[in-house]
Amino acid sequence: MALFVILGLMTVVAMALLVLPLVRGYGAMTPRADYDLEIYRDQLDEIERDVERGVIDADERASARIEIERRMLAASPGDPDMSDPDMAVPDPGKSGILAGFAIMMLVPLAAGSLYLGLGSPGIVDQPFAERPVAGPRTPPMDGNPDVEAMVASLAERLEAEPDDLEGWLMLGRSYGVLGRYIEAVDALERARKLDGQDPDIIASLAENRVFATDGVVNPAAIADFEALRRIEPDHPAARFYLGLSHAQSGEYQIALDEWIDLARESPADAPWMEILINQITDVSETLGVPLPDGLNGIPVTAMAAPGAPSAPGPTSEDIAAAQSMSADEQSTMIRSMVARLAARLEDEPEDIEGWRRLANAYGVLGENDLAIDAYASAAAQTPTDIALLSELAESITRSVSNDTPLPPQAVTVFRQILALDEQSPVALWHLGLAAAETGSGDEARGYWSRLLALIPADSSDRDAVQRALDSL
Repeated sequence: MALFVILGLMTVVAMALLVLPLVRGYGAMTPRADYDLEIYRDQLDEIERDVERGVIDADERASARIEIERRMLAASPGDPDMSDPDMAVPDPGKSGILAGFAIMMLVPLAAGSLYLGLGSPGIVDQPFAERPVAGPRTPPMDGNPDVEAMVASLAERLEAEPDDLEGWLMLGRSYGVLGRYIEAVDALERARKLDGQDPDIIASLAENRVFATDGVVNPAAIADFEALRRIEPDHPAARFYLGLSHAQSGEYQIALDEWIDLARESPADAPWMEILINQITDVSETLGVPLPDGLNGIPVTAMAAPGAPSAPGPTSEDIAAAQSMSADEQSTMIRSMVARLAARLEDEPEDIEGWRRLANAYGVLGENDLAIDAYASAAAQTPTDIALLSELAESITRSVSNDTPLPPQAVTVFRQILALDEQSPVALWHLGLAAAETGSGDEARGYWSRLLALIPADSSDRDAVQRALDSL
């Protein structure tokens, strides 16, 4: 109640300040001619200063003064429109006072009524642990040049401020939203080096490792989730994904036990329950064991609604096939999951984000050539997407060592980028490098000179570009 009283008083004070002009008179207005005459006097003074500086001569001075003095005469008090000394705003009288009072009362009452009907003042913040951590990954947002530019700017700033923990966290989450999971992993690893005991950082890092491999819980992610569980034994993300890693390895009974325990200990309305029950249902069918009658008193049929999304991972058939597999055979099965994604994309080539996920998965598996092909397939669908072209070019440059000339395919892509953005620093640098490697010094100098003009004077990158120019 005290909150509403305080807010009400603040509203009344604010409204009083707003309606005050309605309930009082303004008195006489300053004649407009006074303003005009003041301006003309300033212009006369300016003419004298111009003469002293030698900007105008005596003849020009006389001509200018005559024109200004003529205007001063025209604006003299003899002009009733411009100089009526009795010009004033009428007093508002009773009508103005009533209007002001009505505004002061009706606006706060209307706002309060709307807030009581639509607002939710009692809602509290939602802790991280209660947010969805085991549900399907939200599709990455569409490429937005402004967002991409902001993320690139943040990444550049962090290279100069490597100890900014919050900055690395923001960068990692931004990359995750953009679907650039490998880069998200790199940023979150930097954050973890600054704070290795923060469970939120470890959870985000481990999840992005899974997203980067299209749902495969790889050894690096397992190590992170195990570290997370040592810090916070009941963390739902660690428990779900470690169970998923057992399922992907064919240890489905261990996965089932882990998931059932998690489901029984989770709140009935936990956001991850629906996805968790789907996984439990799949593994129970594979094992041929009955599903528990209920979890937390909620019937399983109510939680596992038809059409509910499933978590990243293999199907029931995959788990059944892994029952008698060796480690090498299980590795082959994981690769087959990636192959299925590739096969689907052959039928649905317009799925740009699918191609991105496939390229990321190939990159994690060390299949650089296949990653390049996947990026190229995506770029063929949207040839004007600079962000996608940049990912393709980066993938190509990663496939060769630093002492190897830039591949022609990368040069072609960087030329495409430059055609779309004449100020792309990455394209200007690499095209200059490619020209220098082929002995085209003038061409390299042209690219790097353009790049140098774009780099701030206090940037360390400027020195590197200048050294490259000097080397020509």
